[in-house]
Amino acid sequence: MIQRKYYIENVRIASPVILSFAGQQLVQVMDTIMVGRLGAVELSAVSLSSAIITNITMIGLGIAMGLTPLTGHHYARNERQQCNILYRNSLLINTLMGILLCGILFAINPLLQYFGQPQLVLDTLDGYYYCVTLSMIPYLIFLTFKQYLEGLGNTFYSMLITIGCNVLNVFLNFGFIYGYMGFPELGVTGAGLATLISRIVMPIAFLIIIYFKKEFKPYFEKQKGLGKSLTCRLIDLFKVGFPIAAQMTLELFSLTFMTIMMGWLGEKTLAANQIMQTMIGFSFMIANGVASASTILVSHDYGRRDIPSIKNHAYSAMHLGIAIMLCFALLYAFGGEFLARIFSNDEEVIAITARLFVVVAFFEVIDGTQVTLLGALRGLTDVKYPMYCALICYILVEIPVGYFLGFVIGLGAEGIVGGFLVGILLAAILFATRFRKKLRILEI
Repeated sequence: MIQRKYYIENVRIASPVILSFAGQQLVQVMDTIMVGRLGAVELSAVSLSSAIITNITMIGLGIAMGLTPLTGHHYARNERQQCNILYRNSLLINTLMGILLCGILFAINPLLQYFGQPQLVLDTLDGYYYCVTLSMIPYLIFLTFKQYLEGLGNTFYSMLITIGCNVLNVFLNFGFIYGYMGFPELGVTGAGLATLISRIVMPIAFLIIIYFKKEFKPYFEKQKGLGKSLTCRLIDLFKVGFPIAAQMTLELFSLTFMTIMMGWLGEKTLAANQIMQTMIGFSFMIANGVASASTILVSHDYGRRDIPSIKNHAYSAMHLGIAIMLCFALLYAFGGEFLARIFSNDEEVIAITARLFVVVAFFEVIDGTQVTLLGALRGLTDVKYPMYCALICYILVEIPVGYFLGFVIGLGAEGIVGGFLVGILLAAILFATRFRKKLRILEI
């Protein structure tokens, strides 16, 4: 029986992260709603752009996330100098990664014409695509501060900044998309420009907070005599961050390929896919907030070698994740058509979306289970095994099964989503088995 305090600690750490993630995803929901009012072609342009950009962004996000458990281990042992070294190395890595990934995305854009997507969609997406691509650099710098403070057990300020900048993003969306309040009317490009501006503000806001908050000063002061440890910490960050990046990229690649397969069924199906992925992204981010809390708390427990707390924090997080996703499963099962009408007034898009939500309802609880267990494994810095699992589950299983169900059997869009269900079910089983094995090893 898990004591109540473990649930409370998870909720305390997770709540700001959930609000931060939910707020971030809410901006994508608002983007989708506002762009959806422009038409199915514009909505499809955002869908395709987001699928490509998000997939590449996961590389930088995953590497940035490697900072949190490593910082948590040293923080639990009060090793401030090691925390500081990790922060400075991560800032360097994330800035360089932002520049590199921008270059990759700029190179990818001309190649999209070879993926069999509707030409009207390709003609519409450029402005949005390039603005959101450029926003990656300030976003990864922001993530350095966010992941570092989360490793120190502080999730409040990243929530504050994220929500504030999300409000700014929505305000700028109204102006730049529709030309309200004296802004130029830029349509889809306006949504991308709003994202770029709000993401530039995010790291600036963090620097201001760090400057005025004295409790953070010991963890940001430049340390003398770092010497050889700088190189060692760079290697450690890559050892933990790269497998996280690979795991997340493989999962997102499967979603990207899902989007591409949806595009083969036409622009209406692609628009429905954007609505579905926006909503499941919203529910996933809330469960992912609980998973982030699990990573933080388990990393602190692991730093102190407190094995019973590792177990209790991990399983209490899993229970919370399951409860949250069960609520969303019920919403999607019984309110799918209502949700679809919020995003679109196209009856064909609404009908397709409602059918997709029925399939989504079946895998929400499974998704909540696998993501929270994954968070616990990251807290133990056990990151290579999930990377291999992602290759098996999301690439070797999910994509072929989705293609088979969607096109060979002829289930269409529902079959493609069914492949995703099979992939995450297998992932949940593998992560649960791995976590139990790690606990048995630690208890010896």
